[in-house]
Amino acid sequence: MCCGIYIGNTQISYNGGDPIPELTADEEDLLPLDEFVRLPTTVDFQALATPTFLEYAEQRPYLHLGTRLANDYIVVYTNERNIPQVYRELGGDFMLFAPKIMSPVDISSNDSAGITRVLGQPFLDLTGQGVIIGLVDTGIDYTLDAFRYEDGSTKLLGLWDQTINGTHDNSVYFGSTYDRNDINNALASDDPLAVIPSIDEDGHGTFMASAAASNTDDNYIGAAPLANLICVKLRRARQFYIRKYLLSNDIPTLYESSDFLLGVKFILDKALEMQMPAVIMIGMGSNTSAHDGNTLFEDYISFISQRTGFAFVTAAGNEANARHHTQGKVPDDGTDVINIKVGKQGISFGTLIINPAFDRISVSVTSPTGEIMARKPFRAGESYSEKLILEDTTVIIRYTRDVTDTIWVGLDKATQGIWEITLYGDEVIDGSYWAWLPITGQVDSSVEFLRPIPEYTIVYPAAAARTITCGAYNSFDGSLLVSSSWGPTRQPKIAPDFVAPGVRVGGIYPEGTGTMTGTSVSAAITAGAAALLLEWGIVKGNNPGMNGDIIRNLFIGGAIREQNLEYPNNKWGYGKLNLYNTFNFLREG
Repeated sequence: MCCGIYIGNTQISYNGGDPIPELTADEEDLLPLDEFVRLPTTVDFQALATPTFLEYAEQRPYLHLGTRLANDYIVVYTNERNIPQVYRELGGDFMLFAPKIMSPVDISSNDSAGITRVLGQPFLDLTGQGVIIGLVDTGIDYTLDAFRYEDGSTKLLGLWDQTINGTHDNSVYFGSTYDRNDINNALASDDPLAVIPSIDEDGHGTFMASAAASNTDDNYIGAAPLANLICVKLRRARQFYIRKYLLSNDIPTLYESSDFLLGVKFILDKALEMQMPAVIMIGMGSNTSAHDGNTLFEDYISFISQRTGFAFVTAAGNEANARHHTQGKVPDDGTDVINIKVGKQGISFGTLIINPAFDRISVSVTSPTGEIMARKPFRAGESYSEKLILEDTTVIIRYTRDVTDTIWVGLDKATQGIWEITLYGDEVIDGSYWAWLPITGQVDSSVEFLRPIPEYTIVYPAAAARTITCGAYNSFDGSLLVSSSWGPTRQPKIAPDFVAPGVRVGGIYPEGTGTMTGTSVSAAITAGAAALLLEWGIVKGNNPGMNGDIIRNLFIGGAIREQNLEYPNNKWGYGKLNLYNTFNFLREG
């Protein structure tokens, strides 16, 4: 199909779906937004849409304003070449706006969570009907019987595939969107994937959806089998940010938090349009935040969770035993050392160090062979890069300041051995610091701190103040999953809120049935339980004001607590999820 774009009054023709013809930088800036976002050099960031920022953007034609969110955050697009200039002009705060890189946190549970007993209670009659479960993940195999009703029609009310250049509704600027009629038409055809070519290559999203809402008659029934689904398949992170965070191109599941945020908004908009309550499950995470819930995405989650009819369930993460967190104190005019073991030659990664903004801490880096990148003074917004003389490693130090000070130390093609990051207390009142390596799956397993600490390993965005944060336990023997992330957050906030089954949970992949272990599948089970509460409260009229805060408190009230443990705690939160006990808690209250 022949298409055209207008540069001024001139039309350039090309075939739809083909790459946009090569343009000059000025011509690129004149493209309409839905064309501009398709350029391989386009990157995005988020900002607070204050009058000052909007005036700033209006004066710069290379900044393209995208989707505006309910709490006045806005997604902005520009060419990657403009980022250094934007960074200089916006200052250290810009790092708060840069997207995080997220990945899946996971590599007969309904009974243990008390859900089967609720599904079997005729006086409750709860199945999730009339409620939407939203999923932003690796996609979904919409052709599976698990995601159809008995008449063969789809459970999906909407699907946004960010990876397919095609027709989309006016609520988004890229990808392809499909409504329920589109999906049913595809399912009725001889070759559904020829009509809607959306697939889940990884399988994580399909499994999550099955654990929450599979509609089958066998052992793989979801927690809310008659709930509707709205799914978003994420596009891969831009190369600019993959390079910026020194992540490997060999990792297929790298996604930007800004695209995730747009996916959440797509689901919420559809739910509002259909006047249906919705619970959104988040089975991905990142370590590139201060772990205090104070990011744009986490603020958005907390903002929406206060609204009637909406709830978020987030996976706590699988970082407790990953050796990816450490912390300590730097004395005034003294030093402390972070030791990192690199078990393979040539690995690239970054280390995030957070400290209070009223302290001033600077760093130096020493390689396994003794080469030193000398101490660099802390100046917010400054970045330093040095190629070592006798090694193939480039050391990068970036300093930024917002509500905390952030030190990012990158090792590009690191030499195998023990690396030392020396922290200097230039001006210290408290001296506390926290450091994180990338989450499991984003860094080679041979990279670890020599002095790991399992606390403060709740991943982004599960540190949000008003999300329902779920850890995982083994429902077969009652033990905590050894990798389930520990709290607290740096707010500080008790986290996780509770744990749900997360070991060898049965479910459905695109290629067939299987199991999954980790906190993302426990979050999927919890999301299904939340859908049942929304059905009871809003659809059936028992609590018309129900929202995420209320659901969280009800889950905590009904959680199972062992007599020999003190609650709440940083491992189990307030106990084990049990929906049947939640209804007992409601009855007694």
